[in-house]
Amino acid sequence: MKDMQQAVSLIKSSSSILLTGHLRADGDCLGAQIVLYHALSAMGKDVQIMLPNLPDQRYGFLEQKTPWKIFDGELPEYDLLIACDCNELGRLGDMVPEILQRSQPKMVVDHHIMMTPETWDAAFHDVEAAASGILAIELAQLLEAEPLPLAAYEAAFVALMTDTGWLKYSNSDQRSFDMAAYLVARGVDSSRIYDLVYQQLEDGRPLGVAAALQNLQYHADGKIAVAWVTNDLLSAGNGSLEDTDEVLDIIRAVANVEAVALLCERDAGQIKVSFRSKTILDVNKVARRIGGGGHARAAGASFERSVSMPEAVAQTLDVLLDEFATQ
Repeated sequence: MKDMQQAVSLIKSSSSILLTGHLRADGDCLGAQIVLYHALSAMGKDVQIMLPNLPDQRYGFLEQKTPWKIFDGELPEYDLLIACDCNELGRLGDMVPEILQRSQPKMVVDHHIMMTPETWDAAFHDVEAAASGILAIELAQLLEAEPLPLAAYEAAFVALMTDTGWLKYSNSDQRSFDMAAYLVARGVDSSRIYDLVYQQLEDGRPLGVAAALQNLQYHADGKIAVAWVTNDLLSAGNGSLEDTDEVLDIIRAVANVEAVALLCERDAGQIKVSFRSKTILDVNKVARRIGGGGHARAAGASFERSVSMPEAVAQTLDVLLDEFATQ
């Protein structure tokens, strides 16, 4: 992997920087971009955030203090592109063709396993970091861009807490706790951020969770759990399920369960599967066999639009059981 100092040098030599991240940006993806937006702006850089599509709605409150745009087919001019929380260029969706047409350098700030390191001209990358938001703060420190506005520290806190399950997942190491303390010391109100992220659900969310749990099945003597829900089932029950963490956490909490998969319909009927595991199964390997990826304990993938829900469920279960049998 390229030297992190190369990333610092590239930023310092650039005057206009475009920040972006993976499709349907989550808290870590948005958080890392926001930290860098404020850090680079403080350095006098011309900085913009452009997302490949609409982010996860629960993080929309972050836009109140940090502007971003949604890609509409045309990229602005830039000297440097920085992709956050994104280990493959393909995860930038429809932005990719135009990015590839340009000669400007591409840099990544990420904590996933890097699948195509040759894609990037520089990388600020560490798989040991619990969140890309941690790396964004550490990069800002190396750039000597602190102190940052409270909005940046709040965004970093969102990134850290959502990727560690509020410091309860297995990736919650001393570095994570130290960063949480660092951010709180700079004015972040933990209770307020929790309320904004987790206490603003729409009325239909509990009904959506109920709809997904109706199709829960256990396999491999209860070690593997698979659930699925279609848009028709959600509509019939007046439910919604923009975020799947609630369902995944409920199922994974079952004592005997090692790994969980939840399949949901997304835009235009495309099926997405989310994986979680406890201690044994590397779900990143599972997800990669379906064209996705992620971390050892949390990963995901999307099926081709032509794949039906029964086909997706069957394929997911086959891959899960096959990987589990090798443990």
